[in-house]
Amino acid sequence: MPTTSETPQPPEAARRLRLPLGVAAAALGIVALTVVAAIMGPRVPAPPQACPAIGYSSVLEVTLEGDTSEVAVLQVRDGDQWQPPYPPDAEVPAIPTSHAGDVWTFTLFSSSRSIMLRALDDDGDAIARTEVDVGWARVGGTAECGGPMEAKVDWTM
Repeated sequence: MPTTSETPQPPEAARRLRLPLGVAAAALGIVALTVVAAIMGPRVPAPPQACPAIGYSSVLEVTLEGDTSEVAVLQVRDGDQWQPPYPPDAEVPAIPTSHAGDVWTFTLFSSSRSIMLRALDDDGDAIARTEVDVGWARVGGTAECGGPMEAKVDWTM
């Protein structure tokens, strides 16, 4: 039998790297926290969203149809006032209004579902009046914070 001066090798299992108990517990804790976060994550409320302090304007476009030859001014009811005032009144601030042909555009600072419209002749007499349900569509901002809206309405005179 040959003689060697080799040291005996430990069995295979003894050569495996052994983690200290603290490291193993920390790893298990991280896994447990990850699982809990994945389960509870959707239930944790999101922090409140900060909204800008701004008054958004909305645009209402009204297209008149039918016999509109007598219509000099189209007004929209804004709270207690008909806008734009007719005849123009320096005491009452007017909302921006424009028109091209039979299309009238109003810039409003509210977007009520139901609005009143009134058509006036050159003398300021009401020719027609109607209440219309408006389907506003958001064109900016968010549902939580608000934003500018747009709507189009057709009114047959």
